[in-house]
Amino acid sequence: MAPMKGLTVFIADLRKCRSHEDEEKRVNKELANIRTKFKEPSLNGYNRKKYVCKLVYMALLGYEVSFGHREAVDLVNSTKYSEKQIGYLAISLLMEEDADYGRMVVAAMRRDIHDTNEFNVSLALNAVSNICTREIAEVLTQDIVAQLLSPVASMFIKKKAALCLLRLLRRFPEAVNAQQWAARVIPYLGHRDIGVTLSVASLVTALAQQFPEDTRKAASFAVRRLKSLVIDNEYAAEYIYYKVPAPWLQIKLLRLLQYFPAPESPELRSLLLSILRHIIDVSQDTPRELQQMNAQYSILFEAINLGIQLDIDQGLMQECAVLLGRFITSREINVRYLGLETMAHLAAYIDSLDTIKTYQGVIIQSLRDRDVSVRRRALDLLYSMCDVSSAKTIVSELLRHMVVADFTLREEMALKVAILTEKYATEYSWYVDVMMRLVSLAGDHMGDEVWHRIVQVILGNEELQLYACKIALQTLKAPVCHESALKVSAYVLGEFGHLIANAPDCAPIDQLKALQSKMASGSQSARAVALTTVGKFINLFPEIKTLCLRVLDRYRGALDAELQQRACEYYALATLESEDLMPTVFEEMPPFPERRSALMSRLLKREADTEDQRTWVFGGREINRERKLQKAGKTAEDTEEPPVTQLLEAPEQTRFVADSGQTPEELARVAKSKRHYARLLWENDGILYDGDEIQVGLVAQYKPPAGRVGVFLGNKSTAPIYDISIHVVCEESSEKQLVVQQASGQGPLPDSLMPLGQARVFFDVKCVDVFATAPTLRIAYTMAGAPTVSELQMPVTIAHFIDPVTITVADFFSRWKQLGDAAIGEAQNVLKTPFLSTDSGAIQWLRNVVGGAGFALIQGADAEPDNIVGVGIATTENAGRFGCLIRVEPKPAHGLTRVTIRATNPTVSKVVAANINMIFESR
Repeated sequence: MAPMKGLTVFIADLRKCRSHEDEEKRVNKELANIRTKFKEPSLNGYNRKKYVCKLVYMALLGYEVSFGHREAVDLVNSTKYSEKQIGYLAISLLMEEDADYGRMVVAAMRRDIHDTNEFNVSLALNAVSNICTREIAEVLTQDIVAQLLSPVASMFIKKKAALCLLRLLRRFPEAVNAQQWAARVIPYLGHRDIGVTLSVASLVTALAQQFPEDTRKAASFAVRRLKSLVIDNEYAAEYIYYKVPAPWLQIKLLRLLQYFPAPESPELRSLLLSILRHIIDVSQDTPRELQQMNAQYSILFEAINLGIQLDIDQGLMQECAVLLGRFITSREINVRYLGLETMAHLAAYIDSLDTIKTYQGVIIQSLRDRDVSVRRRALDLLYSMCDVSSAKTIVSELLRHMVVADFTLREEMALKVAILTEKYATEYSWYVDVMMRLVSLAGDHMGDEVWHRIVQVILGNEELQLYACKIALQTLKAPVCHESALKVSAYVLGEFGHLIANAPDCAPIDQLKALQSKMASGSQSARAVALTTVGKFINLFPEIKTLCLRVLDRYRGALDAELQQRACEYYALATLESEDLMPTVFEEMPPFPERRSALMSRLLKREADTEDQRTWVFGGREINRERKLQKAGKTAEDTEEPPVTQLLEAPEQTRFVADSGQTPEELARVAKSKRHYARLLWENDGILYDGDEIQVGLVAQYKPPAGRVGVFLGNKSTAPIYDISIHVVCEESSEKQLVVQQASGQGPLPDSLMPLGQARVFFDVKCVDVFATAPTLRIAYTMAGAPTVSELQMPVTIAHFIDPVTITVADFFSRWKQLGDAAIGEAQNVLKTPFLSTDSGAIQWLRNVVGGAGFALIQGADAEPDNIVGVGIATTENAGRFGCLIRVEPKPAHGLTRVTIRATNPTVSKVVAANINMIFESR
């Protein structure tokens, strides 16, 4: 960019100013001049650019700039690159999120994103990332996705588009509708350009954290790309960093795989295990150069974390433990830090901690490391590796170290000591001794949750109460008593002081004197707890009532309102004529209900996630297993169907809630795909998928237990598609029950498919046994150099192997009753069918559906003329035949229909019920 003389002179004038007042005068003078110039109709692009640059410079100096935004927008709309560049720079720095000119900026960005000049596209993508408002995210996301997926966009633009989407996703995840385009982005993990793959890997990692189910197929792409880098050595020379091929991409892919479960495919599992072993083997040789060592160790630690997370080979994990033991004794601080952190991850998943325990002395010694981050990781590792056998040693070492520990570590250390003591205590005396010592040592560095938890545990365990009272009284009699220890001791004596009242030196008067001796030096909150204890003493020990009243009377005039109120109320209760109220008010506290420890909740809150969320937490195997179960519980829908009579009598209580996170276009596309699939559940030919690029049709013919399904693939785009493959994959749970093979006697698929062209392939299906999960139709192809994989659920269920059977009405109800009494397999749903009251042909449609689902309709079998009953037999090759009866009871007045299926096999009834449910919902 050529220098602008006016801007240079203005900056020089500001630098010459000797005081802030002189600078402010010069700025105000220039602002007035710029306002005047902007009003001139003959202002050319060069001057507009110069004046906007001056405004930007003033804004950078901290001066408020309240005009010039329109001129910046005019620069953005310019056809000259230099003016457009300054315009985007000004907009990025000066634009407010709710600016009234925001729509003009968004329109300009959209125009530049679709420009054929990649420099203009780059400027627009940079501006989107920098400004990143909600409106931009909602409006421009699809345009940016189109640039990423465009077959004509350069690699430079694709990388910027991926990173721009990442920025929008992190800022406004609910506004970008990521589920709509995530599956189309994933294949770019296999892109030939490593730079594009690296950018897409960052994007897919963020998607995997929010939508793990929608991005699960990314795991196979990541594994294969890792294989090409690590084992096959397929990479360009410019991506080698100190003899390490593309280390940043390897790290990204290894981290991405940690967000998915271990691959179910034996081939992928074996391939991933070989990659991990290869990385570990390569790292055995100590690199000579520092940069090479950093790169290799970064990959190695991510590989170990992945192996630990997936837990696919215990032998590999034991080998990792030995390797990490070498790292935690390294002279390099960074290597020690990563070794301790990764070993803590290992302790969270490994079955046996014996290998890690061999390094317990080294880990304890790391608590005294000169680097505070290493000390923190050593604390985390000790917390994670602790169990019943090592609890006393670790807790005593932590208590010993707490005296000299950094103030920043003491709160966390206190929390972890409290959790470990409660979790692994085998002796009541040990628990009480440790906790009282803990509150005395670290009371200033921990919250009230610790002493609250101590009280809860003591209240819930009768065996603890007697010993806890003795220790509480000893604590109060000691020369120094910390405030938290005073609270615990006062509370325990107030509840259970009577248990030691007859012991030597533990009389009620001794307890009161010990409490009084520490009240004066306690804080307001500690004295409040102590006053409550004095009130309880009046109820427990009538012989010292007079002394207790003197204490309460002294605090009735306290300046603190809380202390004064407590003293007055307790004094009034104790001096009432009737003594019935006092025992009721100060009745012994019941045990607290079992609940999650507040200490654990507080500790987990301290785990701050970065942009990439942590896949595990410190604390050992149990807490990580519990965390996984909790995550699964959050995503599972545990809904319960209301009774049939309730739905029939009160239909207005049932409501459907739309998903506010989906756009109307997405909802329409989902509904359309669902209708296609549902239609093929009761018809033998039709469209299965109708997308922007391809259309998939199916035609089927069944003769149970066999059948033939034809798949037709059509190219709807304007570009040819290559590398076509069509396969059918059965779920692992159903692969032995359903056999799908490509039919013999047909030619191979074409090498390419031109626009409007069509390819077809036929599959033979055989039902060997009853199966519950439909197979997956996997279609892969390449368009404009971008590979795409589409996975569709294939409408082949056990219900498709049902033959209609005609029986008499008497036989039907006889078998219906037999199946109901046997309770072998019954499935019943009450479905919303509002179309019954508006469509005169709805009843006939219901009959067509039942007949199309493989049932023979039994006419006149039900007293209600609209009710539908049918009979069919599901046939398998090895398991035999299974009878299936269906009864459909429509209620047009209520807009509801009850569907009941009874079969001699429970899986048959469930699958048929699910099919009918989907057919009705897609109507």
